[in-house]
Amino acid sequence: MVLSLLAVFASCKKDKEAKPEDNFDPTKYYITGEGADKGADNYSTSYAIILKPNAMGYFTAWGGSYEGSFNYKYENGTLKCDDIGVAFTIVNNAITATSNPQYKSFHLQKIPDADAFAGKTFRGTVAKNGVNNGVSCQIQYTTNGKFILQIDGFLQTVAAGDDYTLQNNGIATANTGNEGRLHLMTIADGKLYYSQNIGNTKYYGILPLK
Repeated sequence: MVLSLLAVFASCKKDKEAKPEDNFDPTKYYITGEGADKGADNYSTSYAIILKPNAMGYFTAWGGSYEGSFNYKYENGTLKCDDIGVAFTIVNNAITATSNPQYKSFHLQKIPDADAFAGKTFRGTVAKNGVNNGVSCQIQYTTNGKFILQIDGFLQTVAAGDDYTLQNNGIATANTGNEGRLHLMTIADGKLYYSQNIGNTKYYGILPLK
C-alpha cells in the first residue's frame, strides 16, 4: 500500500513539472535571421526582433530603414506576433518552425551580457540588390563603439570607424555618411547578419567571424 501511494505521488509530481517552454522568458532573447521582401524584387535582408516587457516588441529590417513596434503573445510554446505576420514555435529555447515563409531563417538568441561586437572582425560576401555575385565585405568592430566597413575593397566608413548604436548587446544599428547609409547588424550562432540600405541600393550577407 505504501509503495502504491509513493507511485501515485511520483506520477502527480511528474504531471505538475513545468515544461521548458513554460519557463521561457521572451524578454531575455532576440530573434534574427534572413527575411525576404514581399515585393516583386524578392530581395533578402537581415531582420531583428526585440521582445520587450509588457508584451511589446520591436521589429527592424533593411539596414534599419524599416522599423516598427508590435504586440506579441507567448503561450504554450508559441510566440505570436500578429502585427508583423508571424508566429514562431519554440521548443527548448530554440525556434523549430515559423508560420510565415518570408522569414527564411530564424535564430532565437540569448541577449549577451556585454557588447558582442566589440573587438571582432567579420569577413565574407554580400549580395547587392539581390544579386549574389560574391561582393567582398569586411566589418571590423573596435573596442570603443565604432565599426570600419569595406565593401568590394572600398571603405564605406571613415578610416577610424563610425559609431554604432546597440539596440541590445546582440543587435546594432548605424547611420553613416552624408548620404545616410543605414546599417543593421545582428549576431546569431557566431555569425554576423548584415544589411545596408542607401537609396535604391541594398546589401545583405551573412559574414563569418574572421
